[in-house]
Amino acid sequence: MVIRYLLAFSYFLNANSYQQTENDMENILPDIYWNHTSFNIQVMNFKQLSILLDQAKDHNPFAAHKIQFYLILIATENSYTHFIDFKSYELKKESALFVTKNQVHCFNKELHKSKGFAIVFNHLFVDKHYFLTDNFRLNRLFNYHIESPVIHQEEMGEDSFVGLFLDLHKEYYSDSNFAKSEILASLLRLLLLKAERAKEFQSTPNINTLWLETFSKFKDLLEIDYSKSRNSKMYASKLFVSYKFLNEVVKKLTGSTVKAFINNFVTIEIKRYLISTSLTVNEISYMTGFEDPANMVKFFKKNADTTPLKFRQQL
Repeated sequence: MVIRYLLAFSYFLNANSYQQTENDMENILPDIYWNHTSFNIQVMNFKQLSILLDQAKDHNPFAAHKIQFYLILIATENSYTHFIDFKSYELKKESALFVTKNQVHCFNKELHKSKGFAIVFNHLFVDKHYFLTDNFRLNRLFNYHIESPVIHQEEMGEDSFVGLFLDLHKEYYSDSNFAKSEILASLLRLLLLKAERAKEFQSTPNINTLWLETFSKFKDLLEIDYSKSRNSKMYASKLFVSYKFLNEVVKKLTGSTVKAFINNFVTIEIKRYLISTSLTVNEISYMTGFEDPANMVKFFKKNADTTPLKFRQQL
């Protein structure tokens, strides 16, 4: 039973995860997809995950790659360091890490020295369960622009993730398929709600839910259209809000104006290409919305305090 589920999960690492030739992989940032099971969720421990990572053929999971699904990791024994968008995050015992769709990350080969669990799920689960009710919405979780992706045990209060991860793992590999999908979904919803509660407790009080929802929609639009436009007022218009209101929301949640937030977002995208591909500066310029490479270099230097080539050499 366990082998059958692990073979199914190998699709996440191999079958259709990346449809490029080996030579192409050096030139573009690997975009990794996951073929969901009928449950829309998959669960494994670190030992099972390590074996699959070592067997990956179509991309190197220990090098930077962008994921098109959601990933949660928890360390239950020993620490583990994971890399997301040029930063390293240490998972202490019972710490959980939430990696969101479209983020660039890579696994650490020290994973096998730690113990823990991994959960993978896709947008189908999120689309169905993300907005649970009018009163309980997951607005902070997976929102890496305004929140840390890590939740440590001491930030959980009386709650703990470990029991839920154990229950999810046990249910996933259960021989009985009766109501398995519903049980897995219920357990994962509970885990996400507890995580959101921890985020809510840590965050600045009196943050209006409408602000969070507006910011999330703005971020989603930016991910799609940043290479087409960096115009703040255009995004406000698409959201059917005033520029003044959007600027106020972004400033309250991130401390930056809309313009500064967009510039930082584009700078991160450029960094992702620089560190993860062998594309030239000219090619990256066109891919990130700059018609003139000289303008991209000027933009990057202003926002990153270094040139694209120096940034690439340093990392």
